[in-house]
Amino acid sequence: MKLFTDNPDFYPTPVEVIEQMMMGEDIIGKTILEPSAGSGNIVDWLKKNGAGEVIACENDPTLLKILRGKCDILAEDFLTVTSEQVSHIDYIVMNPPFSQDARHILHAFDIAPAGCTIIALCNSSSVNPGYRDTKEEQRLQEAIDLYGQSDYLGECFSSAERRTNVHVAMVKLYKPGEGASEFDGYFFSAVDEDQANVEGKEGIMQYNLVRELVGRYVTAVKLFDETLAAAQKINEAARCPEAGEYDYIPIKFTTVSSDGHSKEVSHQQYKKALQKYYWRIIFKKLHMEKYATKQLREQINKFIETQIHVPFTMHNIYRVIDMVIQTNGQRMNKAMEEAFDLICSLSAENSTAGEHWKTNANYMVNRRFIVNYMCEGYDRYGTDKYGRNCKRAYPTLYFGYHDSHRSDLEDVCKALCHLTGRNYDCIEPLSNHGARSSWSNDGEEWGQWFVWGFFRCKAFKKGTMHFEFLDEDVWFKFNYEVAKLKGWSLPKKTVKEAA
Repeated sequence: MKLFTDNPDFYPTPVEVIEQMMMGEDIIGKTILEPSAGSGNIVDWLKKNGAGEVIACENDPTLLKILRGKCDILAEDFLTVTSEQVSHIDYIVMNPPFSQDARHILHAFDIAPAGCTIIALCNSSSVNPGYRDTKEEQRLQEAIDLYGQSDYLGECFSSAERRTNVHVAMVKLYKPGEGASEFDGYFFSAVDEDQANVEGKEGIMQYNLVRELVGRYVTAVKLFDETLAAAQKINEAARCPEAGEYDYIPIKFTTVSSDGHSKEVSHQQYKKALQKYYWRIIFKKLHMEKYATKQLREQINKFIETQIHVPFTMHNIYRVIDMVIQTNGQRMNKAMEEAFDLICSLSAENSTAGEHWKTNANYMVNRRFIVNYMCEGYDRYGTDKYGRNCKRAYPTLYFGYHDSHRSDLEDVCKALCHLTGRNYDCIEPLSNHGARSSWSNDGEEWGQWFVWGFFRCKAFKKGTMHFEFLDEDVWFKFNYEVAKLKGWSLPKKTVKEAA
């Protein structure tokens, strides 16, 4: 049998796609179901990366023979599997046949136990609303809105073992509990609390604060349910059966969209909206963006947007805290590299390499560097010495900054704060430094040095601005650390400094 020709739905999942699917997931010791296992690429990856038990389904006889030597087989046809058979699993990870992807993902969600995470690939058209959506695709889109998220992966099978240019999406769904057991597992047990304290996470976010935020979230959802139930009782009691429906205005929980249309809010809609709100509080307190450069901020924002769909449990919060701690050094190193590249890009005179990009010991950022198109002079309204309003043109006496370059230089300062341990909050914004005007003694003079952050700075009427590292050791350490990160020969203090 030729699998790629006789089985039109068999597309082995590339390792790099599996890694993207499982990024940030804690699968150590977990029980995982792979419902469309194929030749076992996902099964192999899960076992190799610490899964406790992996079980699978596969209806192709040839592929089934391959799988039997890798894991236990739950059933041949996944669509026949019942919730009783999978009541013990923690994850369902799947690359279902794209001809039935919505059907398979919905079945996985329907039978999954409370607390289970479903991670699946699918055709991107299945999760994007269109004019000809099937009922199953509509249901899948509703499930994503209420219980999870979808991410566009693009043509990630274009260079796979079996290639296709189909646009692929990844779906993550989180199966909630119901009724009295809905919030089971949201708080740590006594053993978990001891472990949390032992792991020393108090320094980045106090344990009591995490517990309080989860408590507020759970309490608010329960109060919403109680209030919703009370409103229904009021409506039932107030409505007179003998009167027309148009005469009665029931109590409803609604949201109003930008176009003025109102929509009733369900339990799950309120729960997910509140979940997003509280996750944003967590990320704000983690200060992930404090020393992040512009490019790094975009990556962090993408991570935050992904995480806010995850259930707001103490376990998930501490998992994110761990991830932040473990990746903090990587983020800061990235900020330094970006700051180095930024300075070099602003002018050919800013590095010892000049216009040529070199990767040797002589390639350094100069101690003094130039930023073109940094500032400008312009007219300003003010009052004369008698207090009368007047307009005076002081194009050579007042300067402001182009926002883009000002933000860039503040990013450089953030990277240097990480390098030196200095608190960025103690460095005043560059925009606080403007040129002196005739009616104010505040500000700086054109062509005169002033101190800001790690630099002394000088603005010129033609729009350029010169920066010079105040501390030679900071300047050299910055070059030295970037050279290490980029794998270059480490520089020595042999570069001739600007006069």
